[in-house]
Amino acid sequence: MNIGTQIQTLRREHNVTQETLAAEMGVTVGAVSKWENSATMPDILMLCSLADYFQVTTAKLLGRTHKCSFVICDDAAFIRDTLKKLLEKEGYTCAGLAAGGTQLRSFWDKNIPDILFLDIHLGSENGLELLQEVKCRNLPTKVIIVTADHSEECIQSAISYGANAYVTKPFTEKHILHTLETLCL
Repeated sequence: MNIGTQIQTLRREHNVTQETLAAEMGVTVGAVSKWENSATMPDILMLCSLADYFQVTTAKLLGRTHKCSFVICDDAAFIRDTLKKLLEKEGYTCAGLAAGGTQLRSFWDKNIPDILFLDIHLGSENGLELLQEVKCRNLPTKVIIVTADHSEECIQSAISYGANAYVTKPFTEKHILHTLETLCL
């Protein structure tokens, strides 16, 4: 799907007229029409504004079909399920769900995901130790820490152990998707 078709689809899904979109973006109706007919394309800053307006990622707006694969390691089933549904809805591929280190390690032997969502407090296990294991294996996997721990000490430890991003719970869909989009580019 090209960007013009995607803009038109999103506009219609949100019940927005070309006139309304043009006013919101500070452009003419003709400009919106040209985007939708693929006669022209919005510039890079306009892409960001359009993505924000429609509450989608720029990757979705651009119609990118390749999405990262992910594994979620969290001892809370509702977090695993929530993240999985959100990410699959956006076209990302779930490579596995793990409640702890044992399950997570089994994925390393079968399939190396692009992204690992990792909680720090996993019952009796320590997510920071798992992070160190991932990084010691020199896997190309990028790690997003998703935890309720807001402490500066924990954040600094995660970063020093090689975490690529740190998201605190409760998180928003927009924050998760923005973080993921940044790492998957």
